[in-house]
Amino acid sequence: MKDELYHLELNEKVQQTVAERQMPIVEYVDVKIHDYKLPMQILKPAVFVENQHYPLLLVVDGTPGTQSVTEKFEVNWESVMVSSHDTIVIKFDGRGSGFQGTKLLHDVKRKLGVFEEKDQMEAVGKMLGKPYVDKLRVAVFGKDYGGYLSAYILLSGEENKDEIFLCGAALSPLTDFKLYASAFSERYLGLLGIDNKAYEITKLSHRVMSTKDQKFLIIHATADEKIHFQHTADLITHLIKAKANYSLQIYPDEGHYFSPALEQHLYKSVVSFFADCFKGQDKVPVAPTKDDEDED
Repeated sequence: MKDELYHLELNEKVQQTVAERQMPIVEYVDVKIHDYKLPMQILKPAVFVENQHYPLLLVVDGTPGTQSVTEKFEVNWESVMVSSHDTIVIKFDGRGSGFQGTKLLHDVKRKLGVFEEKDQMEAVGKMLGKPYVDKLRVAVFGKDYGGYLSAYILLSGEENKDEIFLCGAALSPLTDFKLYASAFSERYLGLLGIDNKAYEITKLSHRVMSTKDQKFLIIHATADEKIHFQHTADLITHLIKAKANYSLQIYPDEGHYFSPALEQHLYKSVVSFFADCFKGQDKVPVAPTKDDEDED
């Protein structure tokens, strides 16, 4: 028997294309939370310098049972943020994520958002301890359930006294699980009408009573059949009452799943939003010069 039979596909063109470009550096680390060791993926610019300050972007999904941290090869808008805008991007699989055991998966039952936020903030806190992360330029992005979490984290009101995030974006965010697919909501929150408290405490409207001055971008298609635009409309009502600094980008008569042309416009807008948010340079303390001391 031969050692090598036949190569179906070597992806030579892809390998050559990748070799000719500066691709993000991908690292994997474990974050210990209680009894768990949870995985975090870190994307760094190809020309990474330890003594330089980089903005930090947290990309959250967090949908119970899903996995964000993988070794899958992909080039997407996050790669653009890393390569073209010198941003460090992190993803983290906290409690509620999939393929890490039943106990961890069911920790979030009837408490959607609570443990996910704590775990994502633990991951951010670990990164903020690094000397190369600019603590003044930290942002968060999420889509669908991740949009719920990104808004949940950003619009933390008085619970987080220190303003960690400079800006955030939510794409098709869930805001009220009473308005979402009952098969999902009832699985994690119980039957509506029997345990209404679990539904009430997860509503995003409770998070915007004391919104600070962070920039917040909401993106939603008006004909979204999976996460109805009513979710965003309800959130905006409370953002206006809280005098929040938000922007809304809509796609009229579009559904939940975009065509390639619309996706290109969508993620170009997202990249532009975060690039503009990170535009300000970090303020590094400057030691007084001898002339300044003499003037004093």
